[in-house]
Amino acid sequence: MKVGYVATLKVVDGKQADFEAAFAEMQKAVKADEPGTLQYDLLQDEADATVYRVFEIYENIEARNIHGKSAAFGAAAAPLGGGVMAGAPEVVPVKFVS
Repeated sequence: MKVGYVATLKVVDGKQADFEAAFAEMQKAVKADEPGTLQYDLLQDEADATVYRVFEIYENIEARNIHGKSAAFGAAAAPLGGGVMAGAPEVVPVKFVS
């Protein structure tokens, strides 16, 4: 059964381009190493340019549990530890209703 998540990430103002570049690399790693990931899209809040949301859909919980564990994903995410993020992500599971 498909599982979904919405992650909200807050970025330090002025670091949006750094975040977006790192996320693009993370998306490449997900596409290459996580065949059970059906969707992994980045959205930026229109009212607050420092807030991003990631919409994630996985084939099943096993695919979700694999997410982010590859060496390529870790390398792509590493730049986010350098003062880009303004806090920890908030990840909320969502239920498919139709």
